[in-house]
Amino acid sequence: MKTEFQEIGHAGGQFVVTVKTVDGERNYSLGYRGNRPVPLAAFGIYALPQGIPIGTFIMGGIGTPFDPPPPTGSFTIFITSDSTGLFGHQCSECNGYWRSPAISAWPTTCAYCGVRYYAHQFLTKGQRKYVQACCEQIQNAFASEVDGEFLIDMDTVADAVGKDIEKPRFYYADVSQQNKFTCQVCNSFNDILGKYGYCAACGTHNGLDELTKDVEYIRQRIKTNGDYTSCVKDLVAAFDSFARQFSKQFASRIPMTPARQKEWENKLFHQLQGCRDSVESTFGINLFKGLRAEEQRFAILMFHRRHVYEHNGGEADQKYIDDSGDTSVRVKQALHETQQSTFDTANIILKIARNFHDGFHLIFPPEEKAISLSRRKPLQKPSKSSTI
Repeated sequence: MKTEFQEIGHAGGQFVVTVKTVDGERNYSLGYRGNRPVPLAAFGIYALPQGIPIGTFIMGGIGTPFDPPPPTGSFTIFITSDSTGLFGHQCSECNGYWRSPAISAWPTTCAYCGVRYYAHQFLTKGQRKYVQACCEQIQNAFASEVDGEFLIDMDTVADAVGKDIEKPRFYYADVSQQNKFTCQVCNSFNDILGKYGYCAACGTHNGLDELTKDVEYIRQRIKTNGDYTSCVKDLVAAFDSFARQFSKQFASRIPMTPARQKEWENKLFHQLQGCRDSVESTFGINLFKGLRAEEQRFAILMFHRRHVYEHNGGEADQKYIDDSGDTSVRVKQALHETQQSTFDTANIILKIARNFHDGFHLIFPPEEKAISLSRRKPLQKPSKSSTI
């Protein structure tokens, strides 16, 4: 069943403005309530009366004030989730869209470009329309001469999903993406476009986890189909795909000259020795950290062999012998792999990838608050809630 790019309805409920006149003075309070049988989560923002978001706050429990206190003249607005308990987010830097739980206690990380902002700075266009509608409702209710409840009914928004009817002007819905993954560092759920991205909660890149999945799949092939040559090619290709993600992030997130930026945007990692040297000299990351000398030589050799399998039909040429130092073969000799050499290639690729991952996150550290919280409780999809 296809789940990509499906419109996901809002969790529903009502944004409630309650106006009371006491001793001739008009006061109002805000709340949100819902009773649909779906998960409902929320985070709070401050917005100017014009509907401009200016801050994110942590909503405390009953009797607990919001943190921080509202800026003078601003309104408190509750952004509520879709019917799966998740929120759509949109980055103003790269325009990327993804879904995840909302984070209000620390900055959220864009799943694609890695920039960190608070949740109110990642609102989608639909959410911003909703904020404007809430601000208008508050002002209209307070300006009226009638006490009582004034509602923005998000149940009508939820009911309009997928129907060819006139939508409320504050209508918005989220859209499922392609890669739904749980961060292995902080346990937070993410739904992103494409294969690679950052965890929105802690900022850890998922590249190592995705590579580990690819390598595990290839390991199963090594056990069963005996086509070790293809497995070696695919292992190196998987590493190249993984490493290029970090290379592109370096190019986009670290100030560089135009020439160097272009170099790292288009960097290929098929030639391991040269890439190892450039990664270490440029960024101080040792891809061979902790590897024995024989493991280093073996890794370089297997990447050279991948080139022979990919471009020379598996036959050694003089360039291969010169570049790899493999004097055990002759020109025109067909190269062969064993099950053990292929397994060894898989294992060492993961070691090198772990070093790259760890070095990358020394430059772009994850959010420790998210990781610490995950040790106490999960940050995954929220459960059902009825009143805010």
